[in-house]
Amino acid sequence: MSGRGGNARPRPPEPEAPPRAVRRSKPALLISLPSETAYLGMIREVTKHMAEMAGFAEPVAERLSLAVDEAATNVLEHAYKGATDREVELRFDDRGADFRVELVDTGQMVDPRAVPQVDLDRFVTERRTGGLGMHLMEKIMDSVTFRRSARRNVCSLVKHKEGEGSSRG
Repeated sequence: MSGRGGNARPRPPEPEAPPRAVRRSKPALLISLPSETAYLGMIREVTKHMAEMAGFAEPVAERLSLAVDEAATNVLEHAYKGATDREVELRFDDRGADFRVELVDTGQMVDPRAVPQVDLDRFVTERRTGGLGMHLMEKIMDSVTFRRSARRNVCSLVKHKEGEGSSRG
């Protein structure tokens, strides 16, 4: 028998690629919002939801949303000086042991060391308002850092999820 295919053997199946370990290099959620205070409520709601998805109890998730709200307010008021034609990028990432939120802006760099420490007793007796943002962020979060990257400001807020840490504040 001459002809094609008479003695052809079928090809063995291609070996499947081994499954890769699931490791996120991108944020779990990335949103970009206009630099308007009207979006602060949305920032709080999304932060609370993401924190709850990461395993934090509702009261802790509420506090985390307050810290992120304060960071966003600082961007709007200080980095952008009230300009409403800019954008604020929020990156939410659940990294197993840590929950991280990064706020990225293209505004003026603000040196966090230049922010005065808050004397709460004096603050209350003088009935001052404003100026508590950094204090609240540092009190609520385990880590608050600022850096400049590719001509953008990055404020990184991290909360650890220790054994009972997801229910502590």
